[in-house]
This record gives sequence, structure tokens and C-alpha cells, in this order.
Amino acid sequence: MKKRVFNFAAGPATLPHEVLEASAAALLDYQGKGYGIAECSHRGKEFDAVLDETIARCRSLLAIPDTHDVLFLQGGATQQFAVIPMNFLSRPADYVVSGEWSKKAADVARGLAGEKIRVIASSEASGFDRLPAPIKADPGAAYLHICSNETVHGNRFVEWPTHPTLVVDASSEIMSRPHPVARTGIIYAGAQKNLGPAGVVLMIVRKDLYDRIPKSVPKILSYKAHAEAKSCLNTPPTFGIYVLLETFRWIERQGGLDAMAKRNAEKAKAIYDAIDESGGFYRGTVADPAVRSHMNVTFKLPSEELTEKFLKEASAQAMVALKGYRTVGGVRASIYNGMPLDGCTLLASHMREFARQNR
Repeated sequence: MKKRVFNFAAGPATLPHEVLEASAAALLDYQGKGYGIAECSHRGKEFDAVLDETIARCRSLLAIPDTHDVLFLQGGATQQFAVIPMNFLSRPADYVVSGEWSKKAADVARGLAGEKIRVIASSEASGFDRLPAPIKADPGAAYLHICSNETVHGNRFVEWPTHPTLVVDASSEIMSRPHPVARTGIIYAGAQKNLGPAGVVLMIVRKDLYDRIPKSVPKILSYKAHAEAKSCLNTPPTFGIYVLLETFRWIERQGGLDAMAKRNAEKAKAIYDAIDESGGFYRGTVADPAVRSHMNVTFKLPSEELTEKFLKEASAQAMVALKGYRTVGGVRASIYNGMPLDGCTLLASHMREFARQNR
């Protein structure tokens, strides 16, 4: 097999090699049965056992209390931008807009519910280079929605806000560190950044919220219906869920979420140090260092020409998918759980040498 590169893509993103190997083996032959895990019926005992174990390990890693359900759905996090208000918008809801994805979530919800969607804080005016402040949510709002880590602009909520019904799009940082699940109403995350392949959405839903769901919501879009069917209301993304199981096993072998948080902080520091020590050659897109993402390190070079040269030379050293998002430009290094420390130190070394040669 050709030597693997360091893939800094924002998603679908790099997965741990052990997870890929175990999943590939199961895809060809699951437990010596002569057929692969993707060929198992979602109603059969083999997949039911996979589902039970995946839920159990997810609960263990995230310390999910019995008050919350674990669901594995489809449609991506983007579909949840619409489905969440369809299910739970019993009264006006508050949104914090801190970047590309929280803005899209608010826009989708506003298209469905108009003035019932209130953007209570936004940092759009400054190019999302910081978190919005102050955040003064109405405790009587149907929910408070945030995106805890913005992949495009590279900022994060170090501490999640408090609200009686906190809704968190955690797609790009799920299981990168411990999360305060017990005090949230909903956490949702597309799997394709930290957990597995595209096609699976992890939903953690507080059970008392089901009473808010209008009878007019179609069954296929009702979180309560999916919970009652243990994510098998229709055919779930079976192979994607199996990859999640292998990822959860891998995270446990690494020492759990505390260990992941420590390793991710070390990875991020390696790159941020190269930015901060460059004398302005590299300029981070987040003004406040305290809220810089540990998952998506975003920065710019002095010119577009130097940016293209930087990316080309990085690719020659087996570092790929570093181009910044189209609305921001520059460089974006996505360093999710699956990215090893070696990839981050190699990138930092390239940054220092490139700055030395191109000032």
C-alpha cells in the first residue's frame, strides 16, 4: 500500500489507521460469517449487537445520563438545522452566530419560523474573528442554539453556555474532549470529522423534550419516533455506525476523552506556536487566542502567491487538504482526533522553514 499522507481535510477527514484496518476487515468478513458487516440486515441479531455496543460505548465515553437518548441518524448536521426547530420550536428560540455553520443554522430556522428565531449575538461584523459577546439568552426561550466549534473560522466555545435547553452543533469537536452532556438539551454532530465516515449523525436528545414535538411532524422527522425504534425506523447507515463503534473502541484505548483533550491541545499548540513565533508572517484568523479552535487551525500568509506556494510545498511533503475555506482563504489545518501529533509537528516545521525562506 502506498504510504499514507497527512490529510488535514475538514471533513470527510482522516481516520485512525487502526479504525480503518478493523473496519475494512469487517467489511469483507464479519466475525467469520462469510459476509461483511455492510451486508447484515439492520433487523438481524448481528447488527443489533453492533448497535447495542455502539450506544453503550458512546454513553460511557461521554458520560451520557439516562435522561438522554443516543440516536444515529442520516441527513447530516445540516438537515438537523431544519428538523430541530420542526420538533422543538414551541416558542421563540435564541441563536448565537459565531461562524459559517451557526449562521446557516439560524438562516434555515428563520426560513421555517420567521421572527420566532432570534439571533441574540453575532460576530459576523468582525468576520467571525472572535466569539460574540455578550450572550444574554432568554431562559424562557424554546432553546439556545450554538455551534461549539466553527470549522471555517477556527473559533470555539471553551465553555459551553448555560441554558435550560441548550442545543449544540458539536460536529467538528465531538469527542475531542469531555462535554457537559448532562446539562444540554440536544447535542448533534455529523460523524465525518471526529467519529467516522460521512452519512451518520450522532444525536443526543434529552427525553423530556419529546413532549414538545407537534403531531404534525412526519414520523421520519420525529426524534421521538427514531428513539422508540432505536435508530431503526428506516434502514440506518449500518456500515457507518460500525465504523463509529471501531472509533469508540480506539478512543477508549487512547485513554478516553481526557486523554484526547490533552493530545489535541498538544497538537494545536505545535501549530499555533509556529504562527505566534513567525513575527507576523502568519496571521491567525481568530483575534482572541483564548478561543482558538483545537480542531481547525486557520491562518493567512502575506499574499495569495505565497499561500499557493506554501500549499504546493506542503503537498510535496505529504501534507494535503490545507487550503482554507472558499469564503476565508488562507490555510486551514483540521487536526481532529485521527490526526497524529507527527502530522502537526511536520506542518509546524514546514511553516517555520517556509517563513525563513520567503520573508
